[in-house]
Amino acid sequence: MRFSPLPAASSGFVVTDEVPGIVASPERVAAWMELASAGDRFVYATRATLPLRSPGATAMRQLSDRGLVILVRPRCAADPTVFNYTAIRTKAPTSLEKPKRERLVARVIDAEAAVVDALLPVLERAASFGRPCPTDKQLASKAGLRPDEVEPALAALVAANLIRIHQAPRPTLRRVTIVASGAQTGLAA
Repeated sequence: MRFSPLPAASSGFVVTDEVPGIVASPERVAAWMELASAGDRFVYATRATLPLRSPGATAMRQLSDRGLVILVRPRCAADPTVFNYTAIRTKAPTSLEKPKRERLVARVIDAEAAVVDALLPVLERAASFGRPCPTDKQLASKAGLRPDEVEPALAALVAANLIRIHQAPRPTLRRVTIVASGAQTGLAA
């Protein structure tokens, strides 16, 4: 089975050149690329021949070399002596598009949820100011937990990929990184 760079159906977005004989500028080509979906067409020139040194034609050839567009030149229906130089957007992603990433979902059992909900804001607050990670006793006091609930709650936060724990010097022997923000405890002098 061969891979087809074109989709089965496009959005129907077609941009045509307003003035025959003019080649679209590189800025206009870039503007079209920002909006174009797979299968969309852009008639970037209506001419008998395409000038080799044209900046717009060069921009289109570069996009074609990267596999982002397919270049075709059907005859103009209104004047068969000229061609409609057309770019068809492929499915290939560009650096302009944000990559689609899966969201991390915390998997915490109901019994741990209340403990995690109480402990995470305390760690986030310490990390946002770069303060040293509180000790288990301090975490329990600030989160309203029993001291023996802190260690399993920290393990649940690590398992849910909400925090990362790194070794650090005294007094707590740990540094915590909040995964969502990248903030870390223990960075302030």
